[in-house]
Amino acid sequence: MKFWSLAGLGMASALLCATTTGAVAQDDAAKKLFLGVGNTSSEYWQQMIWGATTMMESVDGTVEIISNDFDPQKSMQNMSALVAAGCEGCMFTWFPDSPSITKVLVDRVEQAGGVITTLWNRPEELHPWDTAPDTWIANISFDGVFAGHENGKALCAALGGTGEIVVLRGTPDNAPAKQRNMGLDKALEECPGMTILDEQVADWQQSKAQDVMRTWLVKYGDRIKGVYGANDAMALGAVAALREVGLNGKVPVSGTDGSSDVVKLIQTGEMLSTVAGLSEYQGAVAAAMLYAVRVGDLSPEDMAEAQRDFFIEQVLVTKENADAFLETVKDPADYSYAKIKADFWAKSAGQIPPGVN
Repeated sequence: MKFWSLAGLGMASALLCATTTGAVAQDDAAKKLFLGVGNTSSEYWQQMIWGATTMMESVDGTVEIISNDFDPQKSMQNMSALVAAGCEGCMFTWFPDSPSITKVLVDRVEQAGGVITTLWNRPEELHPWDTAPDTWIANISFDGVFAGHENGKALCAALGGTGEIVVLRGTPDNAPAKQRNMGLDKALEECPGMTILDEQVADWQQSKAQDVMRTWLVKYGDRIKGVYGANDAMALGAVAALREVGLNGKVPVSGTDGSSDVVKLIQTGEMLSTVAGLSEYQGAVAAAMLYAVRVGDLSPEDMAEAQRDFFIEQVLVTKENADAFLETVKDPADYSYAKIKADFWAKSAGQIPPGVN
């Protein structure tokens, strides 16, 4: 498993807000990617944007980034603005801010004559091959069950198999939140001495998680022996609250996303673990698959289901491998179309199984 960091690398394109666009000429459509993201501030999204942008630049293409701020209504409005004037052949990689809007987004792209890859969220009953097979090329995500299970096992080991933990959960209808809950539940079954003292939804947000953690510290004090954060932002919020009462480094905290800030805290002992996905590769392969369809290198009808709905590889980061994780720098050539085209699924962790969305 290779590790990647952002050291020494800048964003390759400006971060743009969605605006109503004019019709895009079909010849130009294969050279521009519309990239709809949750936000542009978190390291995960910056890494994913870098991967997509690097891939598009390798074919002399461009990227327009649309930040939807985790707002489903805004996401649909921005998509509608982009396709309203016509967008035959346009390429979209999009994060549906809620699974409830995935089909709406796909339908709008289909009506406009474009193609789309989605990230993270789709309803359990919908798949690219049975919904809009020539439009919805693929859904690409990370295995949240793996992430929740690995972090849960790490917490169990840190507690010596016994202790009460508090749990900061993600937005309930999001697939990664459901999956990470399932993974943590699996770890708790394997570690019966570790129990949940309290849990609360903090919607992936650092500030909200910090407020929740402050309340828990007042309410429970030293009963809290560990903290499970369903993502790195919430874990960082917990660490900030622990610092306020001098407990940072004394209560193990886990997260998910592999952000460099968190890995640095793992090095110093203020955090226990995080699960890192190949975020840059997720963006690059999502863009590359669209481009391949547009130029005839891929045909949706020839692709297996496992090639259209799949997880990307991940790794648990702890103090043992944190140094290696931060020291490794990405090579842009690995995110070029030529490299990815050689095997679009080289870093796939397998098909997304039933029951996890």
